[in-house]
Amino acid sequence: MKKILFATILFGLLSCEKEVSIEDQIVGTWYMPQSLNRYTAGRSVEDVAGHSLNAWNYAMVITTNSNQELIDRMADGQGSIDVSGIVEDEIKFMHGWADPYSGESSVSITNYNWFNNQEGSDKPFITAYMNNLSNNYQDTTIWYDDSTGNYDTTVWWNSDYIGVYFNDGDYVEIQDQIDFTFDGRILNIPEQQYSVSDTNFLMIGGTLEHSTIAIPANTPTEIFSYEDDTSWDYGSWAIHIEDKGRWVEVYTWEDPYDDGSGWDRTYTDSTVAEWELDGDTLYVKYRYDDIWVDSGDGPGIGQGTWIYEVAYTYEINNGSLVLTNEFDICQDELFCKEWLEWEYGLDQGSLEEFKMVWALEFTKTPGARSREFRGPFRTVIGKFPPYKFMK
Repeated sequence: MKKILFATILFGLLSCEKEVSIEDQIVGTWYMPQSLNRYTAGRSVEDVAGHSLNAWNYAMVITTNSNQELIDRMADGQGSIDVSGIVEDEIKFMHGWADPYSGESSVSITNYNWFNNQEGSDKPFITAYMNNLSNNYQDTTIWYDDSTGNYDTTVWWNSDYIGVYFNDGDYVEIQDQIDFTFDGRILNIPEQQYSVSDTNFLMIGGTLEHSTIAIPANTPTEIFSYEDDTSWDYGSWAIHIEDKGRWVEVYTWEDPYDDGSGWDRTYTDSTVAEWELDGDTLYVKYRYDDIWVDSGDGPGIGQGTWIYEVAYTYEINNGSLVLTNEFDICQDELFCKEWLEWEYGLDQGSLEEFKMVWALEFTKTPGARSREFRGPFRTVIGKFPPYKFMK
């Protein structure tokens, strides 16, 4: 009788157990730190929070049909542009554009390394821009030349400039033509001097070449993966994956005051989306509503609701969740491949594939509090094109 009773109880316990479904394993709160990378560098906390987390966390994978050297504009260049006079330093960072057919080019250079926290640095920040474009802006005015006794009606506006931002808040900008040559890879500036005042000057000159990344033939190669240690987290993400398809991304940034009073400065923002499972794919669907602007007498302006869906493959293992997604940028469009070859200095016809790859790793454990990558020079450095182009 006792054996029968024991067997009955055991069978009842086993029958009450339920296999944990994939949905049950995914539902919950998952955490991921936001790294300081090529996309978040120079961005405000509000910028990062205003986008979904996949806007800032992807690498690029490229495949070519021959050995190539891909231009890496965000790395230290080879050689330097030397600056002396009111400030002395070496400029090692460059972003440039060159048309091989017309010979027109434009280049921005800076001594600012966006992968290092330079807040509190004792050296000034330097930026410069130069171009030889044929369609430079031309203004017309009438002025009297005392030396000739004649009127002149044409004045050219120079877009070239050199800017120096000092730690004490002073900013000096020289707007004058800069003599240079640039072929898309190598910048050469003959030594030239500019007057800042009756007693001060700034001299600039040197040769700077883009660093490159070796791309072996027929080998998918990851670039811009941000695996190097930057020693900085730029806030953190918490994903609340809820029942009934609700997905909430919460970005949080915290920073201590300088007086050591504790972590009492916090910024947070959230994005709501929808999720669902279909086999081995987890779909996340974002909806963005345009604001309808009433133009009064005429029709309003607006696009309704934009839908943006991301298809992740997923892996759950030992308390971690890994979401992976890939996107072929060109999708066999020839014009797209030709543009990327020109942009990254690849041989024409060599590009086979250029794709974005997301590998988002989450855990159940919240990360340490964050630090903002800040500096007093944000307004000045914002004139440097990589901040707009590379992110």
